[in-house]
Formats: sequence, structure tokens, C-alpha cells
Amino acid sequence: MLKLTDVTAAYTPGAMVLRGITLSLEPNSISAVVGSNGAGKTTMLRAILGQMPFIGGAISMAGRQLVGRRPHEVVSAGIRAVPEGRGTFPSLTVEENLDLGGYTLSADQRQRNKEREFARFPILKDRRGQRAGMLSGGEQQMLAIGRAMMADPRLLLLDEPSQGLAPIIVDQIFALFAQLRSENVTILLVEQDVGRALEVSDRAFVLEKGSIVRSDSAAVLLHDPSIREAFLGIG
Repeated sequence: MLKLTDVTAAYTPGAMVLRGITLSLEPNSISAVVGSNGAGKTTMLRAILGQMPFIGGAISMAGRQLVGRRPHEVVSAGIRAVPEGRGTFPSLTVEENLDLGGYTLSADQRQRNKEREFARFPILKDRRGQRAGMLSGGEQQMLAIGRAMMADPRLLLLDEPSQGLAPIIVDQIFALFAQLRSENVTILLVEQDVGRALEVSDRAFVLEKGSIVRSDSAAVLLHDPSIREAFLGIG
């Protein structure tokens, strides 16, 4: 599915943020990237999306090379992202936000996918004519995910999906990931709530100072004493 090989990335020449990232994602899996603030997690997602000005190494999606391609070309490979902060268009309605997510589709397909997302998130159907900026944080996160799913992505990148949400909403959002995987969506999850991320993931990667220092099944890392002490505060 997605493969990164010796990926380096920087915002300015010579100031590397990512240092030799190598990883691969299995189809229809959930993988977590965990690490402290400033470890390079969001930068890695931006590198995948073609949003980094300086990048080396190789990134491929189902054999298609992505390094050097513009973001819209990366999107055409079947990748969608839900950015940190959700990234909805606050002045547009819920329905208009969803329509933008499916802008490449035919009108009939766009309508079918929109009804599917309304079925997935009934609250959005109730709010379809409301401006996105008037939604609660949880509703905006649902809208951001629904908008990304409008285009039937093969790979979904999620950056801090629990940020700023009430625990009951976080439960709903994380319960959704297994459903998306059942729809043949591969998920790459960046999340500060390390325990929750490991609980829902198949595999996990630990990022420190721009390098992957551990990778294993999420279950193994969840019960690893060093991981529990470093990220969960449990000795």
C-alpha cells in the first residue's frame, strides 16, 4: 500500500526534520505514529501529501512514486487527509463542505456518497444547511472525516483526531476507524493520546527527533514497559 524509504524532509535547506524514515503500511490496516511534540509526526504526513518544500528518499502508493508530485497529484493516487484542527470551511454549510470533498465525482456519485456520509453521521444530516463554523468541535471532526471519505480514498491520514474533543466524542470517533477499515480504507493515525491510538491500531511506529526508533504490533507496544512509562505515565 503506502511505502516510505529513507525519507528525509526539511522546511529549509539543511535543517532536517525527518531523518531516514522507512515504513510500510499493509492494505486495510490501521497504523499509528506516536511520539512527543516536535518529533516530526505532522511533518511526515505533510511529506506524504507533497506539502514539504525539501524532501528526499522515496514515497510510493501501490507502486506509484509520489516524491516530487504536487498535492493534487498525490490526492489522485487515492490519499485523503484530515488535518490537525479539522480544516473545514467555516463559512460554507455542512453540505457544501461535503460537496467539495467529492468535487471530482459525477453529480450522481457525489449525491450517493453524500447520503452515505449522512447515514454515517446522522447529526450532519440534521445540520446539512448549517455553516460549518457553527458546529461543535465533535461535529466539525465528523464533517472533516465525512468530507475526506466523499472521494472513496484508499488511504486516510488522520492528524490528532481527538484534539480538543470531549471523551464521549473521542469514543465515537475512534469506534469509527474499525468501520472505515471494513470499507477497505487503510488508516495512518497520528495521535497524542498514545494509549487510545495503540488500542485501535494494528501496528505502530515510535518517532523521536525525526527518526523511527521502534516499530511493532500495536498490542506489543501497548504493553511494553518503556512505552508505558514514556507515553502513558505508567511504570
